[in-house]
Amino acid sequence: MQRTLTIAALAAALALAVPAGPASAVDFGVRAGVYDDAGEAFVGGELLFQLAPRWFFNPNLEYVFVDNGDLITVNGDVHYDLPVDFNGYVWVGGGPALILDDRDFPGRRRDDDDTDVGFNLLGGVGWRTDGVVPYLQGKVILADETEAVFAFGLRF
Repeated sequence: MQRTLTIAALAAALALAVPAGPASAVDFGVRAGVYDDAGEAFVGGELLFQLAPRWFFNPNLEYVFVDNGDLITVNGDVHYDLPVDFNGYVWVGGGPALILDDRDFPGRRRDDDDTDVGFNLLGGVGWRTDGVVPYLQGKVILADETEAVFAFGLRF
């Protein structure tokens, strides 16, 4: 577990250290939801950097509440805001994922530690409000064990 947490901390630091464009603001967000295949809830944090008009870099970290260990994903997502005709946002995107799975399974002689690399495909919708942007997002993590993720988030 110590190795997983160390790798997660380093990966998150690298993802979050990527500089934003010269004129962009940085938004912070929190998210929660469910990893469908694992059947477990998650919580996470994110940053949002504008790269160009309608293009955003959204590095994020998600901790999944699995039994007997840890499941963490570190994601380097990029998304494009589609032009919409309402007071909100609709986006599509994708990006690399680092999956850190450090779980102990009963009946096995050793821990089943696994680090995997995947690719995210995602889409979401958010609403403009005063100071906070609530949103819903769906994501598929394409990896050795493909996972569907459903999230509700708030960006500040």
